[in-house]
Amino acid sequence: MKYILSCLISFLAVLPAVAQWKWFDPLTCGFPVIQNQGFIHEIGNSYHRLPDRAKDVVRKEVWNLSRESAGLSIHFFCNAPQIKIRYQVTGGFAMPHMPATGVSGIDLYRMDDNHSWDFCFGNYAFADTVVYSYNHMKKHSGRKKGFEYKLLLPLYNGVKWMEIGVAEDESVEFVPASEEPSIVVYGTSIAQGACASRPGMAWTNILQRSLNCPVINLGFSGNGKLEENVLGFIGELNARLYILDCMPNFPDDDYETIYTHVVSAVKQLRQKDKTPILLVEHAGYSNAKTDSTQFEYYDHTNRASRKAFETLTAEGVPSVFYVSHDELDFDPDAWVDYVHPSDVGMQRQAKVLEKAIRDILHEDNNK
Repeated sequence: MKYILSCLISFLAVLPAVAQWKWFDPLTCGFPVIQNQGFIHEIGNSYHRLPDRAKDVVRKEVWNLSRESAGLSIHFFCNAPQIKIRYQVTGGFAMPHMPATGVSGIDLYRMDDNHSWDFCFGNYAFADTVVYSYNHMKKHSGRKKGFEYKLLLPLYNGVKWMEIGVAEDESVEFVPASEEPSIVVYGTSIAQGACASRPGMAWTNILQRSLNCPVINLGFSGNGKLEENVLGFIGELNARLYILDCMPNFPDDDYETIYTHVVSAVKQLRQKDKTPILLVEHAGYSNAKTDSTQFEYYDHTNRASRKAFETLTAEGVPSVFYVSHDELDFDPDAWVDYVHPSDVGMQRQAKVLEKAIRDILHEDNNK
């Protein structure tokens, strides 16, 4: 009995030392830290993608989707051997065709000394409060504040609150939100991130890492319709390139409607300045060869989009570029269903667009 009591006292004496965690709220550090957000001086203290003044301007569906944190990230320096992230989300954890790790999960990457991003795996638990735990993290021997980390937020959920935890004797130093010109993506559920297995595999987030520049994700699931009121907000952003990837939300529209929307969208953005605009065709459907209706759905959208591009080029509208369905060239297994890319499809789209972006920006810099 004395032995058991002695062990219990020893355990209780050690417990507080093990359990002491220090928690950091990114939104209370005194300056905006949400990367890839846009409108940071209006919404930098939130995990949203459009400013409050958009609520009565854009459609309700777009507004609600803008509350989801697709593409947003937080950068911080840390040298702790253990890091925990805890947070709550606004909706359900998963969808039938997209796992909880993609819909509601986070991803953590760490920059090495060669400025490449290494993936960090964390054990996770989805409950009322979602918790990711990163253990056995290597310390940076030459930098007291440690490595720079990139924390990618959920693709298909809103974040109510979030905290980053380290041991009592460790610290977290947040990196201010970048205000350098961004690549701005306006698109559909595919741009928002469906159906990546985790946030790091969404094609916009792959581009963030490969290009090492801000990428603002304005993908709105089912609602990327090249709308004038949405484009008005997009035109306010400090962009180095606009990517319009909305064709997957137009298969039910007629040829003339699609053609008019593409031409009008480009001309609306071009009224602001000569920032390059990249138009992206519909990547197609996984079952286009087996379903008698699917080929025509995506083919007529792409024919209308291509005709719009030809018109814009003939009219001399400057700095408009194009990526075709054939260039995207998705593998038959690059989808999780009929239209939403798997991680394979996401990587393919990112690879093709990265090449196009590098060519465009190199050409633009040489003018």
